[in-house]
Amino acid sequence: MPSALRAWKTFVFGVLFAGIAPAILAQNTYAPQGGEYPITGSLPGDQVFPQAALGTNGGYLVWQDNVTDGDGLGISARRITGNLSGLFGVFRVNEQSAGDQENARVAVLKDGGAVFVWQGGVSGFQHIYARFLKGDGTFATGDRLVNTYTNNHQIDPVVAVLADGTVAVVWSSYGQDGDQYGVFGQRFSAAGEKIGPEFQLNQITSFNQRTPSIAALPDGGFVVAWISEKSLGVDTNGVARYSAGAYARFFDGSGSPKENEFQINTGTEISANPVVCASPNGGFAVAWSRKEPVGVVTAFVVGDSWDISARFFDAAGNPVGADLRVNSYTYGDQFAPRIAAFGSDYLVVWTSLAQDGSREGVYGQFVSGNGQKLGDEFRVNTTTVSQQIHPAVASDGAGRFLVVWSSFIGGGSSFDLFGQRYAASQSLQTLAAPFVYAPFIVDGDGVYQPQLQVSWPMLDGFPVANYEVYVDGAATPAATIGANSWTLTGIAASSTHTFRIDYLTTDGRRSALSPSASGTTWSGANYGGIPFEWMTTYFGPNVLDWPKPADDADGDGASNLQEFLAGTVPTDPSSVMRVQIVSTAQSTTLNWNSQPGFIYQVQVSESLESWTNFGSPRFAAGTNDWIPVNGTGSAAYYRVLRLR
Repeated sequence: MPSALRAWKTFVFGVLFAGIAPAILAQNTYAPQGGEYPITGSLPGDQVFPQAALGTNGGYLVWQDNVTDGDGLGISARRITGNLSGLFGVFRVNEQSAGDQENARVAVLKDGGAVFVWQGGVSGFQHIYARFLKGDGTFATGDRLVNTYTNNHQIDPVVAVLADGTVAVVWSSYGQDGDQYGVFGQRFSAAGEKIGPEFQLNQITSFNQRTPSIAALPDGGFVVAWISEKSLGVDTNGVARYSAGAYARFFDGSGSPKENEFQINTGTEISANPVVCASPNGGFAVAWSRKEPVGVVTAFVVGDSWDISARFFDAAGNPVGADLRVNSYTYGDQFAPRIAAFGSDYLVVWTSLAQDGSREGVYGQFVSGNGQKLGDEFRVNTTTVSQQIHPAVASDGAGRFLVVWSSFIGGGSSFDLFGQRYAASQSLQTLAAPFVYAPFIVDGDGVYQPQLQVSWPMLDGFPVANYEVYVDGAATPAATIGANSWTLTGIAASSTHTFRIDYLTTDGRRSALSPSASGTTWSGANYGGIPFEWMTTYFGPNVLDWPKPADDADGDGASNLQEFLAGTVPTDPSSVMRVQIVSTAQSTTLNWNSQPGFIYQVQVSESLESWTNFGSPRFAAGTNDWIPVNGTGSAAYYRVLRLR
């Protein structure tokens, strides 16, 4: 199977059509919703092999990069909002950094949290790790070693959340089943505790059983698909022949097999990279890459190239028809499929060589549960220059699909992640409630200037002309702006105000108003730039007993003013924010220790007199956070404020 970063073949290209947008899917009910958008923004290094998991209120995106942990490959993630935009900043998933952490997968838990799995360690000695995130967005566990058998190496983990909220993790393990690779699994509680021992999934053990995929079923069980190799004997020339087929097996919620493993593909072609997806009605589908032997002509294509196959099954596990060739374009290779479902419909996406006029591109096809194509094959990526690779797809269960892929940008940000929404309805999305923050700002005379800052995630990919900010239930907006933040000034101290947001599109449509959020200004009395409320909380009501703002009351190296800005406790020497610039061969980052559940804002200044926000607010999932500061262009000072 060719890798996504394989050596490039020589093809004859036509004209480079970089400006043509993906075709609208006129023959079915699904269509692009907005355009492609940078779902994680511009990040240093390479962001590759993404995977997403969604619910009706959003979810998480995870991928591997070569910057996150300062040592080889690491795992990064970002929260996704209900309108399929990125929320807060990117955060690091893995705690350990020795060797490479790669091949990450994610599943959304019943409480809105998530479980991440990946393979980590020195090449040839990797193991499977998991980390659980609570519904409030903070980590519930550290890195958990998933596999019990630790000889040789374990790779290619996948994960699913079952109907009862428990978690099943499946992977390939070398040498454990008595031959080469075998497929093994382990169950976890939603809190990250192991349930029972690890178990073997494959029955056939000769040669390799590898690259598994898992899907939870509505009945509480799950189905796993993998590649199984076997000997076909020798040909007339005495040359040994082998096949690599797609197999699957059903399991109940306890991990016990419900029946024997069975073959998915109906031929003897070479199969690779199977992916399985269940539909809410109990059926499921498996897609995989297939390659006919050299010179063989089938209903698929002349041999020696890769294509995308799929097969569909009803709720009883019975196949619905024969193998379907999903891709219509057959020149070159089409490989690495991914699949997601809404109702009884599926979206299959894959990488295609040379089809978009410039190396690899991402393509898709909607298919019904009975194996019928819905409309034509379509291009997902709008930008076609160079490589668009590693597609992933997820459904929110409410009629929308999100496709994410890596696109070559060049420079310090070689590969960044982009997204494209598809939906059965083209109604405008409603923004989530905005975030409101009350900064404590004093003028040159030390007088408090009451204000409230309101911000919200940009609705990337949509043709937004302006955002409108409504204050205190007013019928008309207080501000119409193109940015995603606004400051309400001229208000009283100790006053509370509510905010709602909508947006206007370039074609004149207006969205519904977001849910409301409120904020309250400080009382205004301050002690050298620190609110009286804060000083009273930590040092009592007697002003004469208060230490000075520049004093270090707990001897931790941070002044009381610095502790106020950082949101730390000035009377606890263990509660202190340490901010430092860290430079490695991979990047330069601003690092600080954080308190899980808090929201921070990085600010930058060239003079220490005025400060501006650097990036968006960042939610602390764990006890450490960082942000890249490469290429600011000039000397700068940084500080980190706690917003909430």
